[in-house]
Amino acid sequence: MASEADGYEAFFQEQYPKVVATLIYHHGFAEQIADEAAQEAMTRLLLDWKKINNPQAWMRTVAFRQAVRIAKDQHARLPDTPLADPQAAADLAAVELALMAGAAVKTLPPRQQEVMTLTLADLKPEEIAEILGCTPEQTRGNLAHARRALQRALGTEEA
Repeated sequence: MASEADGYEAFFQEQYPKVVATLIYHHGFAEQIADEAAQEAMTRLLLDWKKINNPQAWMRTVAFRQAVRIAKDQHARLPDTPLADPQAAADLAAVELALMAGAAVKTLPPRQQEVMTLTLADLKPEEIAEILGCTPEQTRGNLAHARRALQRALGTEEA
């Protein structure tokens, strides 16, 4: 019995910070939501510790689902009042689009992520090709694929 408790304790110490960091940095959740979701998942894991074969995968899945629920609940509770300042609304829309774009870039294949990130840093395809060790044509091709994928992901495709 003590070894099972020790096993859970060691797992908790190792995995809890990793799960919180993953929820924040890879999935874009707020720190408070990530922490709350990880706590809830760890509590559920403790209750079923003996039954779970792969606690690391189980933990990541449950924590992500819990974070989605928490974020959805918090969003549902926001008041539905218009902003008094139209500029603040425009700024908020720009920030929201930037966050969505950042999350969408993370879904691209690695080479397209690199090309898009360097393009957003105002590098030209020739400069990017030199950095990545490929041809400018390959860079342009990856950039074109990345742009189409981002347009689809963000719902900005032209008909």
